[in-house]
Amino acid sequence: MLRDVADVRPFHALRFSPDSNLADNVCPPFDTISPEQQRALYERSPHNAVRIELAEPTNGDRYASAAATLAEWRDQGVLGQDDRPAYTLYRQTFTHGGRTYGRTILFARLRLEPWDKGIVLPHEQTFGGPKEDRLKLLRATHLNASPVYLLYRDKQRQVLSTLDDLVMSDPQAAFATEDGQRHAVWVLNDPDVLEHLRSAFEDETLYVADGHHRYETALGYRDEVRAAASGWTGEEAENFALVALTAAKDPGLLVLPIHRVTKAEAPLQEALARLRTAFRVDTAPGLDAALATLDDNAAGSLIALAAAGTDEVYLLSPGEGVDRLLPQDRSPDWRRLDYSIANYAVLQHGLGLHESQMKDYSMVWFTEDAQDAVAQVRSGQARYAILLNPVPVTRVLDIADSGERMPQKSTFFYPKVPTGIVFNLVDD
Repeated sequence: MLRDVADVRPFHALRFSPDSNLADNVCPPFDTISPEQQRALYERSPHNAVRIELAEPTNGDRYASAAATLAEWRDQGVLGQDDRPAYTLYRQTFTHGGRTYGRTILFARLRLEPWDKGIVLPHEQTFGGPKEDRLKLLRATHLNASPVYLLYRDKQRQVLSTLDDLVMSDPQAAFATEDGQRHAVWVLNDPDVLEHLRSAFEDETLYVADGHHRYETALGYRDEVRAAASGWTGEEAENFALVALTAAKDPGLLVLPIHRVTKAEAPLQEALARLRTAFRVDTAPGLDAALATLDDNAAGSLIALAAAGTDEVYLLSPGEGVDRLLPQDRSPDWRRLDYSIANYAVLQHGLGLHESQMKDYSMVWFTEDAQDAVAQVRSGQARYAILLNPVPVTRVLDIADSGERMPQKSTFFYPKVPTGIVFNLVDD
């Protein structure tokens, strides 16, 4: 097939046996699992996917431990491989803010292409640490445990309309998890459906919503294996990665803001004086009022700042002086992002952080929960919290189309796609 289109294929998925309890066996992606949650998942089931995704070390090597667990599960029949290629359709129903959402996801195998091909586009900056960890796991297990989460525009509704029809049938598996989410799984192996979906994705640009590190790791692993191979056809399993795809217009696609929390030591009055050179600074009497004002200004640009020592929350409206504080080699649209403004004009200019401190998670960290962010300030764990509105999905895709990446931690696609619905072997 042509290499200038998205190659989204059905595949021989590795999955838990039909009599498995998926509610006990799925887990969150590795980078969201706390040590406490890891222990709880281990206790929940001897077959929870965390034992591969975030294994406890045996003889000091957790990657070898994950590989041994995978081999044991396959030998015991805990995991089995589909006998014919299929897509896996997955419906995730969840509640947030008192509202119920249903998100439709298609698991598939995607041919890996470098970013500059323009077939798959990133939307956020990434750093090196998680990629090295995932590469070691991939080398040991030859398995994609967690998918790369991708969006597509589906302008003609060729994909979403088909999937909407399919979810009306009875699923092969349905279960609920203790977080209140409901899950349903369909295995799609009808030849006509497979061909229709494969062909429809050829017209799509794919956007990484979550899993930039996993995609870049898969690319690196493919290149590593290819360099060591005596021959290469391009059809080897290493040329593909496990992906989960959702239409950008899916009514269940929810993007949350990611707030910044920091231990920046700048005294409040000094910080406000610097901020007033670039922002109009107003006050709200408390967090609820500030969040209501943020919500009212979702279509504009407004940032809230909570500080230690006061119950007031400061509302920062960007003025003419903001733009000069941002990198001038970036596009005007990128410089107008609240997340770009928060990083450069608030954290660095206003609160005095150096660029190196912005990458230090002990100095700046993140949460999608505004109440939690401010609680950390009020309890003394942090000195400031920067509260932001979510970025609309269409704007995320537009910036990716322009060839730019948003600042790290600009989007939180909620909830995370669980690990364990399907796995993909990358070893023929």
